[in-house]
Amino acid sequence: MSIIYVSIRPEETRMGVTTSERLVDYVVERNSETHLVSSVFQGRVANVLPGIQAAFIDIGKEQNAFLYIEPEEKLTQGQNVLVQVIKDARSTKGPAVTRDISLPGRFVVLQPFNPRIALSKKLSPKSLRQKIRQVAEEHQPPGMGFIIRTAAETATEEELIADMEGLAADWKVILGRSKRGKAPQLLYRELDLSVRIVRDYITPEVHKIVIDDVAVGERIEALLKDMDRENVGVVYYKGKEDLFSYYGLEEDIATISDRKVWLQCGGYLVFDYTEALTVVDVNSGRYKGRAKMADTIMDINKEAAVEIARQLRLRDIGGIVVVDFIDMATPEQQQELLQILKNSLAGDKMKPKVQDITALNLVEITRRKERQNLSTVLYSICPVCQGSGRVQSPETVCVEIRRKLRLSLKVGHLSRDLLITVHPTVAKWCVENCVKDMEKEFHCHIHIASDAALEPEAFTVLSGGEDEGR
Repeated sequence: MSIIYVSIRPEETRMGVTTSERLVDYVVERNSETHLVSSVFQGRVANVLPGIQAAFIDIGKEQNAFLYIEPEEKLTQGQNVLVQVIKDARSTKGPAVTRDISLPGRFVVLQPFNPRIALSKKLSPKSLRQKIRQVAEEHQPPGMGFIIRTAAETATEEELIADMEGLAADWKVILGRSKRGKAPQLLYRELDLSVRIVRDYITPEVHKIVIDDVAVGERIEALLKDMDRENVGVVYYKGKEDLFSYYGLEEDIATISDRKVWLQCGGYLVFDYTEALTVVDVNSGRYKGRAKMADTIMDINKEAAVEIARQLRLRDIGGIVVVDFIDMATPEQQQELLQILKNSLAGDKMKPKVQDITALNLVEITRRKERQNLSTVLYSICPVCQGSGRVQSPETVCVEIRRKLRLSLKVGHLSRDLLITVHPTVAKWCVENCVKDMEKEFHCHIHIASDAALEPEAFTVLSGGEDEGR
C-alpha cells in the first residue's frame, strides 16, 4: 500500500510517495520557478536550423525553446506557431516543445491535430473497449482525436462525454486567445501540483494522503469525490514539526544527492552523471556472501536492481541510464536479473524501458524526462570545483606554489622572507612535506599561514611587501 505526503509552504510545495514505508517518489516545486510541462504557448520562430531539422522558438522566457521539425514541415523566421512544452529548461538548455499538442483530462486526452482514437492497452474487457470507442467516435470534434485513459474503465458514459466536451471547449478558448493576443504569449497553463497529485499519482495502491494545508486538502478531497475515490483518506497534519521530518522521511530525502548508495546486503551503488547519460556502478562492498561466488554475485545484483529502480524514481533521473552489474556466470542469471529489473520499474509512470544485457553485463535503461532534474532544483554548481566534484590535492597546490616561486625568482621578485597563505589542509601538507625543500631551493625563509576562508586551490605569496596570489 502507498501513502502520499504533501507539505505546502509559501516558498515551495513538496510531495512524497511511500510504498512499504519507503520513499519512492519525491517532487519539489518552488514558487520562484515555473513548471512549464504541458503548458501551451503561442510562440514566434526565432531562427531555423535546417542542418539539424530544428528551430528555436521565442515563448517569452529567458531561453528560447527547442522544436524538432519533421522533414515535411516548413517554418520561417518570425512565423507564429502554437507549441506545447514537453520538457522543462535544464541547465544551459531551454525547454523542449512540440507542435503535436494534447490536453489531458480525467478520462481522456484531447489531440487537436490528430484525428485518431486510441485506447489504453490496460482497458478490458473487449466489450468495454468497443463501447468506449463508440462513445468517443460519436463525440469526436472534426479533425481532432482522443486517447482514452485507463481511468475511463470506471467512468460512466455521462462522465466520459463531459470530459470530452470540456476539453474541446478548453481548446476553443486556447484558439480564441491565440487569435486575440500577440506572440509570444502563454495560452494554457498546466495544473498546479496539488491537482496533478490526484491526476497523476493516485493509483489503486494509494489509500491515504497526509497534508499540512487545509485549503489544498479540501480541494483534493473534492477532486477525489469527483473521481469516485473517496476510499482514499485525507489526513490533516497539524504538528509543529515539519511533516516530512515527523514521518521519518528526511533521511531518505537527505541521501538523494549522495553519489554512493549502500544496499542492505553491504554492497553499494555509485551514481555518476554526464550531459548525455547517467552511469550506475554496482559494487560488492562489505558483503561477505555465500559459499558460492555465483550466488554471492546474484544476491548483490538482485538487490541492486530493485534499489536502482527506486533511485531512478526518487532522483527523477531521465534520459539514458547505463548500469554496470557485477559479472554473472550464465545467460540464465542475466535473464533472471533483467526480469527483476523490469518488474521493479513497472510502477514508474515515466515508463522506463530496459534494453538487453551486453556481454560485459551492462544494461541500458531509457526513462522519459519532463521536469528539471531534482538536483537542479535543490542544488547549484559548486563555485570551487565547477561541478566536477573534485578540487586539487594539497600536494598539487604545493607544486603550483613552487612553480610560481620559480617564475618569480627568474624575474627577480623574490625577497629573503616569504609569507605563503593557503587553506589549512594545504598548510599542513606544506609544513610536513615541502617547506624545507623550498627554502633550500630558493635560498629564503618561508612562513606558512593558514586561512580557512581561502578556497582549497587558492594561495597568496607575500614577498618583500608585494602580494601575489591565485
